[in-house]
Amino acid sequence: MTSALEQSQHGHVFRPGRLRRQRAYWLDGAVLHWRIGSREGHVALTDIASLRLNLPATPRLAASCVLVEKTGRVHKLSDIYWPRWTREERPYWGRLQRREATFRALTFTLARRLNKANPDAILETGPGRAEWLATCVVALLAAAIVIVGIALMVVHGRFEPAAAAFMAVAAIYLPVLWPVIRSGGPKPLHPDTLHNANPPPDWVDW
Repeated sequence: MTSALEQSQHGHVFRPGRLRRQRAYWLDGAVLHWRIGSREGHVALTDIASLRLNLPATPRLAASCVLVEKTGRVHKLSDIYWPRWTREERPYWGRLQRREATFRALTFTLARRLNKANPDAILETGPGRAEWLATCVVALLAAAIVIVGIALMVVHGRFEPAAAAFMAVAAIYLPVLWPVIRSGGPKPLHPDTLHNANPPPDWVDW
């Protein structure tokens, strides 16, 4: 059951996977509260070491926010919500929802407050370094599959339907990976560029 605080102006409830527990984060002044299933906790903004906010240019890709406490605890927030098999959510079960409005309301405000509460905190935007490098490797492999496959068919003068289908799948992934590659990895985040006004509509089904 979600509380009124979780549904407040700076509260965000999400469920990143069909088999994952419901999660909630909400701000109360300079303290960030969280709930994962039945477990609850909180952390002062002065005890958060870094924040990385990723808002993909492609609308169908999930937005995410990664927080790291000074103790090493990691919090991963997302704008994805998979409805549960409950009386209230059963009509929406199996339909992915995007809770962008509450995600932005929480993370944008969190970034601004964190910057004031802990000026030494690292604020970044974009995909993580490991994610960016992995995406580049996958893109290079996909491009190599297409180029080598075409070259082999030209050299042997023979068209292979199975190989062509595999090359087509590899080629389809390249446009999807390009926005992540183009971002260049994490960049410094300036909280004053984040604006909560006119957020995208909430409860979007895909």
